[in-house]
Amino acid sequence: MSRGWRLAAVLALAAGPVRAQAPADTALGGFLGGLADSTDRYFGFTATPLDTAGLDSALADRLKRPWTEPLDSRRFEISWGPWMQFNRVEGTLWGGTLGIGREGRIGVLAGRIGWAAGPNQLRGGPEYRLTRERRENTWRFAVFAGRLSESMDREHHGRWLSMVRALVAGSDHSHYLLRDGVRARLERETSGLRLGLGYRDQLETPLATTTTWNLLDHVLDPVFNLAATRGRARELEARATARVPRTPFQTEAAFQVTSPRLGGAFAYRRYRFALAGDLPLAHRASLVPQLLWGRLDGDPVRQSSFFIGGARTLRSVQSGVAGGTAIALARLDLIGDADLLSVLRIPHPDAFSFQAGAFAGIGAAWGRDPYGGPTKPGRNFPQRDAWLSEVGFSLLYRPGLPEPDGFLRFDVAQPLGPDDRSVRFVISYGRVIDLLKPLE
Repeated sequence: MSRGWRLAAVLALAAGPVRAQAPADTALGGFLGGLADSTDRYFGFTATPLDTAGLDSALADRLKRPWTEPLDSRRFEISWGPWMQFNRVEGTLWGGTLGIGREGRIGVLAGRIGWAAGPNQLRGGPEYRLTRERRENTWRFAVFAGRLSESMDREHHGRWLSMVRALVAGSDHSHYLLRDGVRARLERETSGLRLGLGYRDQLETPLATTTTWNLLDHVLDPVFNLAATRGRARELEARATARVPRTPFQTEAAFQVTSPRLGGAFAYRRYRFALAGDLPLAHRASLVPQLLWGRLDGDPVRQSSFFIGGARTLRSVQSGVAGGTAIALARLDLIGDADLLSVLRIPHPDAFSFQAGAFAGIGAAWGRDPYGGPTKPGRNFPQRDAWLSEVGFSLLYRPGLPEPDGFLRFDVAQPLGPDDRSVRFVISYGRVIDLLKPLE
């Protein structure tokens, strides 16, 4: 036997006998094989394995430059939709919106125009918005020119719920004014800080009630609309929101100033400071403390005053009836994490998850009363008899729209103290942290 044959024999003996392929499990193997064959026949090319060539390099490039946008997000887009409002000063407003572009590319040039049936006037105007993400920074710029009716309470953001109340039952405690002019804002945000600068040049004029009907034919509550102080406001604004290091708290400071030196009719300085936090309690509940302090120096312009009452301040005080040139507020919310219906063993769809909560609050507004009442003494803080306090409990439902972290709240507020307030039931929508705009 030659040397080559002897080497082949040794390798064959080392490898051992050739093993037959193990028989497949007849039931499972037949099912999976038939399923694969039928899938290939039915879907054809779409059932073939994905060609991943080049994906690793694309992923590496995307991770290297996360601030860039994918190509398909840079396309030119057109968006449009209806615009509808209702309140006692404008009646029904019918209109539409149109936008061209994308905020993350060249920006959005948008506009809205509508007809207010009450005063028989046009509302709306053009707007430009631009958002740019660069590394860990997000830059936002927006400018608007036009004529809009707005709430006199500068911290009021729940207009759609006020519109529903006004349309259905004539119950809208917001007061409105007309702003006509230009406003612009530039903002920079990181994970721990948001800085904003703003400027506006707007003529502010009062509005009167023009519409008294509603779907349930109720008497308006209230009928009057608080008259704004007429004049042109040329105002500069600076705002900062920051995380407090090593704590779950965030703080926000805002400052607005207007002066005849800027060409406006008013001269005032408006300060506002807020602090809020979200403290988890052993994965069973969250404790949400919030503090607010604000003051208006100079001209006591009604539309720059501070208003107290309602879901965002004290729920035991009716909104739209109290205010001043200064405000102080402390609120504490306790929100349970458990689904209340599951705890009570009530069958329900997963989409209907309710949470229970409790709250307490104390606050005061003092200084010049925008509603014409007597001036309450005090500068940085009011006298002792100006403070109002409350306790209560809540039922919260998170629908996911229009904001993912927004809650529809049903509150029962019990006032504390010797005043003549009574128990109030309040329905509202908003975030649990609502005295400042939290960083994401």
